[in-house]
Amino acid sequence: MGLPGALPVVNSKVVEFAVKLGLALNCKLSFYSKFDRKQYFYPDLPKGYQISQFDIPIATGGYLDVDLPVEFGGGHRRFGITRVHMEEDAGKLLHADDGEYSQEITFPIMLHWFSALLTYALQVDLNRAGVPLLEIVSEPDMRTGIEAAEYAAELQRLVRYLGVSNGNMQEGSLRCDVNVSIRPVGQSKFGTKVEIKNLNSFSSINRAIDFEIARQALLYSQGKADQIVQETRLWEEGSQKTVTMRKKEGLADYRYFPEPDLPEVILNKEYVDSIQSSLPELPEMKRRRYEEMGLSMQDVLFLANDINVARFFDATIEKGADVKLAANWIMGDIAAYMKNEKLTINEIKLSAAELAELIASIKGATISGKIGKEILFELMAKGGTVKGIIIEKDLIVDPSEIEKMVDKVLSENPKQLEQYRGGKTKLQGFFAGQLPPADMEAGTPQSRKVMVIADPTRESAGALQYALSHVLLEEDELVLLHVDTPNSWKNPFITFLRKPSNSQYTTPASLSSSSEGAAAPGGEDFLEEMKQACEVAKPKLRVHVEKVHTESGNKAAIILSQSTAHGVDLLIIGQRRSLSNAILGYRRAGGSLRGSKGVDTAEYLIQNSKCNCVGVQRKGQNAGYLLNTKTYRNFWLLA
Repeated sequence: MGLPGALPVVNSKVVEFAVKLGLALNCKLSFYSKFDRKQYFYPDLPKGYQISQFDIPIATGGYLDVDLPVEFGGGHRRFGITRVHMEEDAGKLLHADDGEYSQEITFPIMLHWFSALLTYALQVDLNRAGVPLLEIVSEPDMRTGIEAAEYAAELQRLVRYLGVSNGNMQEGSLRCDVNVSIRPVGQSKFGTKVEIKNLNSFSSINRAIDFEIARQALLYSQGKADQIVQETRLWEEGSQKTVTMRKKEGLADYRYFPEPDLPEVILNKEYVDSIQSSLPELPEMKRRRYEEMGLSMQDVLFLANDINVARFFDATIEKGADVKLAANWIMGDIAAYMKNEKLTINEIKLSAAELAELIASIKGATISGKIGKEILFELMAKGGTVKGIIIEKDLIVDPSEIEKMVDKVLSENPKQLEQYRGGKTKLQGFFAGQLPPADMEAGTPQSRKVMVIADPTRESAGALQYALSHVLLEEDELVLLHVDTPNSWKNPFITFLRKPSNSQYTTPASLSSSSEGAAAPGGEDFLEEMKQACEVAKPKLRVHVEKVHTESGNKAAIILSQSTAHGVDLLIIGQRRSLSNAILGYRRAGGSLRGSKGVDTAEYLIQNSKCNCVGVQRKGQNAGYLLNTKTYRNFWLLA
C-alpha cells in the first residue's frame, strides 16, 4: 500500500519456483540477477512504482512444446520463451459492467498536478498487491487464436504439474495479456503491437486474438494502417470485440533503475541441481510416454491434461491393468460420473487398485461388462472392494454355464458356423447376438418389464425394432405406451396412418377432474400394428398397449409416472434431434431446447427417471460425437 517506512523482503519460495519454472521451460538460468524499479502511476499501484526485473531476468531463451487437440487439426508446435522474471503483483481495479472504469468512492488517491489538487475516486482491491508474481514472455511464434489459447492451456498444465500455482484463471492465479501485430505477406518487420487485457478464459484468448487480427487486417486493406497505434485494448465479452482502454507509454517512460531495497539474487550450481532433480514428469514427457504405450492422441491429451487423472491412470497400470481398458474406463464412465456429481478424481471413493481389479475380473470372465459397470458406480459412490461386492451380491459368472450357452448357439446355427469357419468373420456379431443378455449371465431374474414409447413416427418404430432385436426375451413383458397430446397428429409425415374414430384413452387423475377414463379424439391403428409386429417376432412375448390422453404439454411427466406405476425395468424411447440436444445441453435463451416447445421429453427422462433408459435416434451429426463422449449412469444413446 506504499505505507511510509515499509520495506520489501524477498520471498525465497518465489526464487525456488522461478528456477523450477525456468528449468521446465528449457530456459537458460541467470546465476546472477537483480530486481529493478518500474516507475509509473496507476491507481492499483499506490507507491508509484513496481518491483520487477528489467535487463537481467532470472531465466531466458527457452521453449514450450504443445500438442494441438485433434478437433483443431492436431499437430505439434514449439513456441519460444523470451524470458521468465519475478515481480510483485499490483492491486485489482474493479470495472463496472456498463463500461465505466470508475465507480463509487471507496479509495481516494490524492495527486498534486500543476499545483491543483485532483481526487480520483476508484474501486480498488489492494489485497493482492505485493504478492509474488512470475511473468512468462513468449516469442511471437503464434499465428492464430487457437494456438495462443493452447499455449496458455499448456502453461496452466505445467504450473499445476510443478506445484507452482493452482493456475485457476477465475481466481486470478493465472492471467494472460496478449500482444497482437500483423504484417503484409513478405514483410519481415513486425507491425505495430496492440496489447489486449481482460482475458479471463482460454476461449476469450482465442476469440479476442482472432477479432484483433481481423480488425487490423481490415484497416490495412482500407489503407488505414496508420490508425493501428500502440495501445492497450480491453476484450468485451458481451459485444465480442476489443475496445481502446488507454494509449501505451513507451519503454523510456518507466525509468527503470536497480531496486535499492533488495539485494541481488545469486544462485549456485548445487541449488539448481537439487531443484532439477526434484522436477516431476512434465506434461510433454507424459504425453510421449502414453503415446509409446499405444494410446491414441485423443486418449493421451485427455489423460495428461489433469495431473491427478494422470496419477490415477499410472497407478492403475502399475497394478497390472490393461492400458487401453484402463484409459477407456477413466475417460468414459468415471469421467462422466465425476462431471455429473461435480467431483474430482481425488474425491471419488474408487481407488486405482480396485479399478485394476475390476478390469481383471471382467477380462477373466469372472463378471460380465454390464455387471462390472454396476460395481464401478457403487465403488465410486460408496467405496469397498470388487471382490467384496461380487461375493455379497453373488455376481460370479460360472464359466461352464457360458460354455454351455456358446455350444448351444453353435449347434443351433450349423450353417452360419460353417460360413464363419470358411472366413466370413463378420458372423461373429451374429453369434454374439444369439447369446442371452448379461443379466442372465450374472444370475439375475430373467423376466423383465420393458416399456417402449409408441408414437406414429419412424423414430418410435426404430425404438421398437431395437427392443425386439436386441433387448426383449420371450419371458419378458412389453408395455407399448402411447401418450396422446393435441400435437400428436400435426406432423404432415404421419397423415397416411389411419385414425379410427372410436378409441378410448385413459386420462390420468392428476390431469382431469374425474378419475375415470375419458373419451378423447383420435385413435391410431399403428398401435395395433406395433402389437402384431411383436407377436410375429416373439410369439410368446407378453404385450399390452397402454394409451393415455392429456391436454397438458408435459408428455414427459406422463411417461415417467406410467413407467413408475408399471414398475418398468427398462424404458426405450425414440426421438429426433431433441434427444441429442438434451444430452449436449443446447438451449435457447428462454431455457428450452432448440426445436422443442416446453419440456423436452428426453431431457426430463434423463434427469428424473429411476429406471434404465435407452434412447434410439436416427444417425445424424451429433450421434457419433455423443456415443464417444457422453455417458450417463442410467442412459444410453444408440444411433
